Amino acid sequence: MKDSSKTSQSQASPGQSAEKPELIRFGTFQVDPRERVLLEDGRPVALTPKALETLLVLLKHHGHVVSKADLLKTVWPDTFVEEGVLAQNILTLRKALGNPDWIENVPRRGYRFTAPVKLEGANDLAVSGRKAWAWVLVGLVIAALAVAGIVTFRLRQPGPIAEAPHIRSLAVLPFQSISHEPSYLGLGLADVLINRMGMLPEISVRPISAVRKFSEAAPDPLIAGRELGVDLVLDGNIQRDGDRVRVTVQLHRLTDGAALWSGKFDQKSGDLFALEDSIAGQVADGLLLNLTASERSRLKRRYTENGEAWQAYLRGRYFWNRRTPEAHQKAVEEFQQATRIDPRYALAYAGLADAYVLLGSNPNRLLSRADAMSRGRAAALKALELDGDLAEAHTSLAFILVHYDWKSAEAEKEFQRALALNPSYATAYQWHAFNLLVAGHPDDAVKELKKAQALDPLSLIIGADLAEVYAYMDRPKEAEAEARRVLELDPTFLQARCWLAYALTAERRYDEAVAILNNGELQDDGYRLATLGYVYASAGRRGEARNMLERLIRLAKNDYGLTFNVASVYASMGDVDRMLPWLEKAFTERSGALLLLNVVPQFAAVRSDPRFRAFTARVGLPVVK
Repeated sequence: MKDSSKTSQSQASPGQSAEKPELIRFGTFQVDPRERVLLEDGRPVALTPKALETLLVLLKHHGHVVSKADLLKTVWPDTFVEEGVLAQNILTLRKALGNPDWIENVPRRGYRFTAPVKLEGANDLAVSGRKAWAWVLVGLVIAALAVAGIVTFRLRQPGPIAEAPHIRSLAVLPFQSISHEPSYLGLGLADVLINRMGMLPEISVRPISAVRKFSEAAPDPLIAGRELGVDLVLDGNIQRDGDRVRVTVQLHRLTDGAALWSGKFDQKSGDLFALEDSIAGQVADGLLLNLTASERSRLKRRYTENGEAWQAYLRGRYFWNRRTPEAHQKAVEEFQQATRIDPRYALAYAGLADAYVLLGSNPNRLLSRADAMSRGRAAALKALELDGDLAEAHTSLAFILVHYDWKSAEAEKEFQRALALNPSYATAYQWHAFNLLVAGHPDDAVKELKKAQALDPLSLIIGADLAEVYAYMDRPKEAEAEARRVLELDPTFLQARCWLAYALTAERRYDEAVAILNNGELQDDGYRLATLGYVYASAGRRGEARNMLERLIRLAKNDYGLTFNVASVYASMGDVDRMLPWLEKAFTERSGALLLLNVVPQFAAVRSDPRFRAFTARVGLPVVK
């Protein structure tokens, strides 16, 4: 082993020539390696000695990657230092230079200084000798104070967050107003931060739908974090004072309740987007994430500069998550308003696509399936024209490709693109599960839904979808457990009631299934009537099954999207002759439910019929043995 103690003391320091000291210039900064001071426009910048040493090493190798190991060995020779200390130095430098992109993270390798660098002779310094020495002395005093401040800070605060390898998930709670701000402001600020942080590959972020419930009253962040199943919680307060908005933010660790980081931000109320930029950037720095220049650029991405368009988008997402035809129609109106205000608002076009595709995929009286899917496709393509890296738009397009075009392979490419762009987008995992089910991979579909559920554990629809897939896989116990979990969150959620009834029917617990669906608060919904028809037919109560069928057919005269439901009840009763015309109509409408004919329980009684097999072959499904 080489004995470093024998190294000559006359050896040049990093960034310094042994023959001729040089000044190093970049941007408005200059470094004098001989005097160990960083100047900006001739004025000293306070840096700790180790932070300056780190900068000198990066400058010496500017344009090239310097490994973390080499930085640690050069800046802290003969001393064991963890990578978190180096990361803290990099964070300090980025803040001092005011341009984080100048020091680029190269994942799994190290750091690279990217700004243009100019080397000059030491005599070229544009400050006279006496004035320069005055600035150097001031700089040394400031640096000494900075060192003292950092020591004090480290005594009060835990070590760098990056030292805890278990930290993988984050929830951003709606910001609470301590003045008289509208509630959407705190929710909107959280939504923007979630969208930005969700693009980062190193940490998963809970979606806005998961945290919306915490917007009404100030929650305990640790209790909320445990309910959401995350490692970290970010919460904050908003206060307006005249034309300024002040925001206080804290980052909490769930394991011990420690406040790992806090920040205060003051911004003019007309530029909330700059406020979001600051918070997102500092949270990323506080987490010591290894961001590339491209990822840091995406973190600062603004989809609109118009506050009114942004608010309309937030209202649209609120209605979209309600999951009823009426709410989807309101979502369409809000997203359309957002795009009228800002015609280049790509995220609003993606929201519009989402609203149309769900409206066209569920029974409604507002829009035919063909019309809804056509409008949804146009909105998704417009969003991608404006921003080809928008995960939401790729997901919407994938939905149309599989549900309406029946092009599973093309949809798979779009889903993979969306998930690569935003690994924290729960809806992409949820809708991808359907495509995997269509492709004959039910186990993988369950895995995707569990990923979606991990990101959004309070989502009712994701839980109901998981119960549905379990029912298709003939796993009634698991379907029942998942449906009951959803109903604990919301006893009125119809999809969960229906899939619980399917699970109970599979176990021949018919009376329980009927009781679940005959709740007096439930209306004549097509799903409920079709499920009741299946339960009654399975129980041998054909008269009651026919009654449900007649009510369903009357409903189908006014509602779009019920043809498959009618066919399913006829199938449950084994009536192939009356089932086939309704299947043909569903085929004309390009019903996505037809892609699951081989696994949907209602069609078990007719799967051996040659006419049914011929129909599934036309749809493109494999023959069931």
